[in-house]
Amino acid sequence: MATYQGEKYLKPQLDSILSQSFSDFKLVISDDVSSDSTREIVSEYAKKYPGKVIPVFPEKASGSAENNFFSMLEKADDDYIMLSDQDDVWLPDKIEKTFEKMKEAENIYGKNTPILIHSNLKVTDGELNIIAESFWKYQNISPERTKLNQMLVQNGITGCTMMINRALLKYLWDYTPKECAMHDWWCGLIACSFGHIDYITDSLMLYRQHGNNQVGAKNARSFSFIWGKYKSRDIVKENYNKMFIQARLFEEKYQDTLTDTQKDILKGFIDIQGASRIFKVKTIIKYKFYKNNFVRTMGQFFSI
Repeated sequence: MATYQGEKYLKPQLDSILSQSFSDFKLVISDDVSSDSTREIVSEYAKKYPGKVIPVFPEKASGSAENNFFSMLEKADDDYIMLSDQDDVWLPDKIEKTFEKMKEAENIYGKNTPILIHSNLKVTDGELNIIAESFWKYQNISPERTKLNQMLVQNGITGCTMMINRALLKYLWDYTPKECAMHDWWCGLIACSFGHIDYITDSLMLYRQHGNNQVGAKNARSFSFIWGKYKSRDIVKENYNKMFIQARLFEEKYQDTLTDTQKDILKGFIDIQGASRIFKVKTIIKYKFYKNNFVRTMGQFFSI
């Protein structure tokens, strides 16, 4: 779990994790130098659950949620890892169902295959009143889109729902990017390139929306969502820039292990940045760098 200024919602989240139906786990909590009572709350739970709740209190802030998560993943030495935000609530069987799905995938693909499992989630307001039973439907997300050309342009993985196995973790021991779009997206690129991504359609947690979320949920079918994208064009362009940086770092790190087809796809995507509009459109069509619906894809033609 990565925390920062999380005092308001932290206790319900910790309670939901510590009351899971599957109990054979450790909860490592890295706080990014909070100035509120977050560290006191974490220390309280560590004292209450010795050896179960493990606090990590660095003196220097990492600067972002993804960096905080990566710093933990680089040091982790476990067979399976799940990631948690500080302000949600896990439903009682979240770990159990995710672990079952992981074992099913490992039985098919082998434990030496990097595997990522993620799930659907329910969207709530700050008081946990349900806004949407399915985050995927609310956000218009297509979890079955796990090919490299699809993952490069759109991430369908929500980090706070995912589990990775040791085979994928080893990639993070070897290298974590200094800059990327998000940590879950980077893990997804590893899994789709060298292993397997699978998902659970059940909603296994309550995804609390309270105005301070780093990455929030909005109704992707609403006019306000589309209008908001238009008004925030500078932010959209910056997000595309992060996607290109992420792709370049991925290509540089793994160029010796990628297949020729994967190398071609990555190069095609990277070459889009800075190219003419006609070249961009032709390349998007050639490699099918499409988003999961017509409106988003058309927006990409004009924004990327």
